[in-house]
Amino acid sequence: MIKYSWVAMVLLCMLLFFYLMNEVQGKETLAFDTYIAKLFSIGENTFSFTFFKFITYLGKSMFIGIGSLLCVLYLWIIKKDYWTMAVFSIGIAGGDVLNGWIKNHVKRVRPEHPLMETAGFSFPSAHTMVGLVFFSMVAYLIMKEIKGNSLKWAVGIGIVCLVLLIGVSRIAMKVHFPTDILAGYALGAAYSLTLFKLFKFLGPRVL
Repeated sequence: MIKYSWVAMVLLCMLLFFYLMNEVQGKETLAFDTYIAKLFSIGENTFSFTFFKFITYLGKSMFIGIGSLLCVLYLWIIKKDYWTMAVFSIGIAGGDVLNGWIKNHVKRVRPEHPLMETAGFSFPSAHTMVGLVFFSMVAYLIMKEIKGNSLKWAVGIGIVCLVLLIGVSRIAMKVHFPTDILAGYALGAAYSLTLFKLFKFLGPRVL
């Protein structure tokens, strides 16, 4: 049962994603979105505004693009791990394309009165989906080099907290609805789990 637990997790994530996608289509505002958005409401020119504005940049395509390039160069030149390099590149690029395709299909308009400039449709959040994929891969690369379990736990918890903060920052900056963030997490988790499983399954066969 434990061997196939990842299948159950992927299915649960996909069920949540499709449920949220069904809920947001054709509806302007959900009660859940309104309630959660009020909880994380912040004002401009405050410490919270500055903090979340910085955090949200960690999920931007430019930051993830540069970070991905550095990881690929590290795997290529230093580790000479070409299989992991290929999976990393395809994983990030594929996640970004998938997110854009779904956004253009759902066509959900972003919240009104955002606290920072943004463009494109809202559902699902690319910051949370692609950010989760990117940072989970980075965590995997770091943990491969760490021997102590306590340090591995520290890295894992740190990455989880960072990804959660990126999602909260998108709500606080009023550029995404909470359901956009949840959908991004759900799809990003399902995508990452599938990617890692294929990585482990196909690796020995390819190499």
